[in-house]
Amino acid sequence: MNENVMMMRRAKEQLAGKWVNIAIGTLIYVVITAAASYTYVLSLLIYGPLTFGYYLYLACNIDTGVNNFNLLFKGFERFTDTLVAGLLYFLAVSIGTCLLIVPGIIAALGLSMTFFIMVDDPNISGIDALQRSWNMMQGQKWNLFCLWLRFIGWLLLCILTCGIGTLFLEPYIVAATQNFYRKLRYGTF
Repeated sequence: MNENVMMMRRAKEQLAGKWVNIAIGTLIYVVITAAASYTYVLSLLIYGPLTFGYYLYLACNIDTGVNNFNLLFKGFERFTDTLVAGLLYFLAVSIGTCLLIVPGIIAALGLSMTFFIMVDDPNISGIDALQRSWNMMQGQKWNLFCLWLRFIGWLLLCILTCGIGTLFLEPYIVAATQNFYRKLRYGTF
């Protein structure tokens, strides 16, 4: 069986029985992110801390079954590191996208493990997490891209539900990507 299919199945198993709480956590994350997007500077300031918090929230929920909405805001306790990681990620992807889109996709794939690394290692700086992500993704970008492509059909369904399906798709994608990260880092997911 294809390893990407296995990662997706594992993500479904990890989220089983937790969908309602995780959808509520995702709603909180999406609403705050959407509200901040009306002010460009505020959006840049909270992207890193909120993304870190969302990944931490999902990891805790998946690994322990504990649903703690306070984890969504834990990135603000590491504000400098998560801010730097978020800003540099955003900058790299934005510049890459301006250079004919493909370099932006490559940058997004290469730096995609940044917040998973930060969740795993509470002492790592944002810059070090970005560098570790880039190194970890050498030779793996195509594999992750193929994993993400498997969600296109689900994304179309989210559009048909006026975005409501995103509350379930976002954690599914993050959980599958977390499995990809754990496979790279630990050899298993």
